[in-house]
Amino acid sequence: MEAQVPSAAIQAADDSRRAEAARLLRLAAPVVVAYLGTVAMGVVDTIMVGRLGAGALAAVALANTWTFGLVIVALGAARALDPIVAQAHGAGDRRTVGLGFSLGLSMGMLLAPPVMVALAFAEPALSLLGQPRELLPPAGAYCRALIWGVPGLLGFAVCRQYMQALGRMRPGTVAVILANFVNAGLNWVLIFGKLGAPALGALGSGYATAVSQWFMFGAMLWLGRDSVRGHWLGWRERLAWRSLGRVLGMGSSLGFQTGLEVWAFHAAGLMIGSLGAVPLAAHAIAMNLATFSFMVPAGLSAAAATRVGHLVGARLAWGRTARVAVALGIGVMVVPAVAFVLAPRVLVGVYTSDAAVIALAAILLPLAGTFQLFDGTQVVAFGVLRGAGDIHVPSAANMVGYWLVGLPVGWLLGFRLDQGAPGVWIGLVLSLAVIALLLLGRIAWVLRRARFV
Repeated sequence: MEAQVPSAAIQAADDSRRAEAARLLRLAAPVVVAYLGTVAMGVVDTIMVGRLGAGALAAVALANTWTFGLVIVALGAARALDPIVAQAHGAGDRRTVGLGFSLGLSMGMLLAPPVMVALAFAEPALSLLGQPRELLPPAGAYCRALIWGVPGLLGFAVCRQYMQALGRMRPGTVAVILANFVNAGLNWVLIFGKLGAPALGALGSGYATAVSQWFMFGAMLWLGRDSVRGHWLGWRERLAWRSLGRVLGMGSSLGFQTGLEVWAFHAAGLMIGSLGAVPLAAHAIAMNLATFSFMVPAGLSAAAATRVGHLVGARLAWGRTARVAVALGIGVMVVPAVAFVLAPRVLVGVYTSDAAVIALAAILLPLAGTFQLFDGTQVVAFGVLRGAGDIHVPSAANMVGYWLVGLPVGWLLGFRLDQGAPGVWIGLVLSLAVIALLLLGRIAWVLRRARFV
């Protein structure tokens, strides 16, 4: 069983900045690999379904857009375990650590049914949103296949956040890597009808994904069994409704914050899509590159939440950790930002040979370079605040940045001032700049009020 002495995991609070940076990077590295593994599952699905033709690929893309917009709220809610479990672990409070895990699983079970119901009604919902009629039946069938994996996915998310809050990042990484092999194998069997199975086409990919999500949950429980056994309170332990309500309140705030971000990018995509196929293709390429590089600061955000939570729980200073984490978030994004500015056509050429798409994407990619620096800042800053237990006010930053500033400005520039897709992207850059500044200001405010800074 892993050591449960908090001070051994937390280390001293007066280390050098270099030592603090090294600690954060060690925590972040396996999380980054896990995030990249999650992205890889989607890439494999796209490649294998793409062999069935453009219609199947479009239907699956539409279904995944609807699914992700729903599931992301529940996945974001699982982050409520970061401040609860990390701070309790830092304080050496084993019972609260176990209670946090139990409450997280309870929250996941409560959130799963509404997500499953929304997936069941994907076809009429997408119809109301004006999506192509010929894509609705296969997209709806794909979403119904994904219903069976929702409890497993949410269980995995809770276990992953629980392990990360304890400082155990490796189980999530191994689980995702193994799930990639399971997903790829099941895709091959169920899509194309191998090994005596029926050829289900794109629907087979949905079932493969659902099974893989349950596999990830089971793998997390097995790989982290020492931590689960060490803190599990047992099924007979009563959960206080007030505590569950608190976790649900924190989780809903975090889920809504994550949803606002995802929905904002969906809204930007819809705006650009109304401009035609070339702008939409250029936007998709720029977003794909930006998303790939975003995995690194996203991992740093998880590491910062864990580290700050441990320090807060142990009543140790965390200001230096916050400053180092934000600096790392900016620093790791400098490389992709420079590449996006200096070599946009080279990067875009990996995706397409269409001259019109390359020309427009080469304009968007330098904007994405600026986008990267602000994005790295805001995601790490939010991780710092999450670890400190400051949840509700920072969540409002996304509403202000995306929906009150960025998207309206993007619409004004893109459509009223005829700037097209670059105008919408300028709005996205502005939104992330606003959010980053708001969160940095919030960190400064929380530190000034904290007793141990």
